[in-house]
Amino acid sequence: MSAVILASGSPSRYATLTSAGITPQVIVSHVDEAAIQDQHPTASVAELAGVLAAAKGRDVLESITADAGLLSGGQDRPRVLIAADSILELDGKPVGKPHTPARTREVWQAMGGRTAHLHTGHFLARLDPHASGWQVAGTRAHTATTTIRTAALSDAEIDAYIATAEPFEVAGALTIDGFGGAFVTGIEGDHHNVIGLSLPLARTLVGELGLAWHELWDVKADAAGHSGDDAPGAG
Repeated sequence: MSAVILASGSPSRYATLTSAGITPQVIVSHVDEAAIQDQHPTASVAELAGVLAAAKGRDVLESITADAGLLSGGQDRPRVLIAADSILELDGKPVGKPHTPARTREVWQAMGGRTAHLHTGHFLARLDPHASGWQVAGTRAHTATTTIRTAALSDAEIDAYIATAEPFEVAGALTIDGFGGAFVTGIEGDHHNVIGLSLPLARTLVGELGLAWHELWDVKADAAGHSGDDAPGAG
C-alpha cells in the first residue's frame, strides 16, 4: 500500500518519486486549466503555477473525501497527496505545453541560446484515517523556480527534436530527462524541479505536515539495486 497519492498523470513525476523510493497511487485531476488561467488574468507565471497545482490537488482531495474507496489498501496510516504544475517563463510570459510541431518550433526559435525560468507549483495535503473515511489534516503549498540556460539549436536539431514528439506535452517544449537533456547548458536550482517535482521541497512540506519523508519510502534498498554487495569497491 502506498502512503502517497500523486494527483498527476505525468510519467516524469511518477518516475521521480519511484526513483526516490516511493511508489505512489495515481489519481488524475480533471480541472479545466484554461478556465483557471482565465480566472487569474493578473497572476504572475509563478503564481499561476501555484494556483493550478492547488486546483488539481483540491480536485483530487474532494474525490477522496467523497469516496474513501478510491484509495487502495486500508486506513492504517496517514496518506500524503502531492499535486504539481509546471510552467516555463520566457520574457515574463508563460510557455505551456506546445502540443504541435509548429508551436514547438516557435518556442525553440524564441528560447534557444537564452535563459528561461521553470516554475513548479507544489500542493501537498495530509489525509488521516477517520471513522467516516479520510479527513484532511493539513495542506501546504509552495512554488519552486529553477533557472535554465538552453543551447541555440540549428534548424536540423529542432526538426530532429520535433520528430521525437517528446516536447509536445511538456512545459516549455523542454525536458531534461530525455532527448532534450542535451540542449540544456546550465541549471541554477533543483534539477528535479525541471522534471516536474522538487524532491527537496516536497520533503520540507511533508515535514511541515508532521511526517518524515523517509516514512513514505516503500522500496527497499535491495530491491532498488543498492545492496551492500553492489556498493563501489565491494568484493
